[in-house]
Amino acid sequence: MSSAGSIPGASPTDSATETVADSAATSSITTAASTLPEPDSADTAAAAVSNCQVCGLHASKYKCPGCMTRTCSLGCSKKHKAQTKCSGTRDRTKFIKRSEYDDNTLMSDYGFLQDMARDHANMLREANSRSIGMSGKSGINNRNPLPAQSNFNSGSTVVLNRSQKNIASRAKAQRQVQIRYMSPGIQRSKLNKTIWASTWSRLVWTLEIVVPELEPQPAKWVETGFHDVCKVADLWNRLLAFSPTSSASADAGADEKRKRARTEGVIKIQLPSDDSQEHQFRSAISHEMLQQLKQRFGSKSANELIWLVRVQDMPANRPTFCKIDAGQPLYTQLRYQTVLEFPTVYVYSQMPSTWNGHEISIREACTGDENGDSETKEAAEAVEAAEQTTAISTEETLKPDVEHCESDQMTKDPLIN
Repeated sequence: MSSAGSIPGASPTDSATETVADSAATSSITTAASTLPEPDSADTAAAAVSNCQVCGLHASKYKCPGCMTRTCSLGCSKKHKAQTKCSGTRDRTKFIKRSEYDDNTLMSDYGFLQDMARDHANMLREANSRSIGMSGKSGINNRNPLPAQSNFNSGSTVVLNRSQKNIASRAKAQRQVQIRYMSPGIQRSKLNKTIWASTWSRLVWTLEIVVPELEPQPAKWVETGFHDVCKVADLWNRLLAFSPTSSASADAGADEKRKRARTEGVIKIQLPSDDSQEHQFRSAISHEMLQQLKQRFGSKSANELIWLVRVQDMPANRPTFCKIDAGQPLYTQLRYQTVLEFPTVYVYSQMPSTWNGHEISIREACTGDENGDSETKEAAEAVEAAEQTTAISTEETLKPDVEHCESDQMTKDPLIN
């Protein structure tokens, strides 16, 4: 007799095997069911995120850049801003973890920096148009301000500080040379130490000298403190004639040794001035470069060389140079010219024909019309006219006084009466 639940005609072994198979199938189904996500948690959360966080009735379509609130329409977006006082603008300075930093964040930061640079340029332009100086005040400290300079043909402007305004205006009015300043961060601007010496009423230049013919690479160095009444030829000839002094003697005093140690390696020469006296000049040329110049130009004086100054505002494929006389004071050779921060003088043993692969044009003398700098010439003529007008008015003012004195003297002189 078979037990209850068993199949008739089946052996006990078959029944046991079938029971084990049924239990294994039941356990596998239970395990698979346990790995599935619960519909009440995940689906509900996804539905909550996709819905509008203001009304909760419709699916969200928009996300607020300021607080990431999801909305479904313009009305819900306005309602959200009114309730939470949210500006709707993303905080571009918010801290972002490195793990969350992606390409979109990089482009956003780049755009932010561009906007800041544009705002800064606009503020400088506005300050210059209102004649506001670096101190933030307008009026007596910024009398007769120069407009922002437009460099080259790019339209970029540079706002001048008070010192630059004074130097540029003095140079244009009294030396008939226009100084064009560059942006403060550029290397040439950092090297510029040019000043207007009010004591002598002259420019004290930063001067760059370039010798393209030296091998293996052109030699150039920058001098500071060069008075414009001095001659470049004197600087060249005395540099080539310079010989280093002997070292300090053993019996020299301690102070003398320290002084020589501080000035060791400095090339000091005497330059003649316009007052028939010589003043000490410290050159910035290195001893190695000076030796190369002696080897290359040792047998030639400055008058035998060719001295050129490049003309500004010319096309790159039409380089133009102005030939100057190194035996004349520097201010006479820079008249009616435009210099970029400070003059750059090129020295050649023979007249060059090309510059960076382009045929160059040489001018024997630069005037206001040839150089395209008519403003400098007009400013010089205006200054001369003003001086003549002042002299004439002074003479006319003094003339009645002289006639009055002569008439009084004739009346009081008994011999005349």
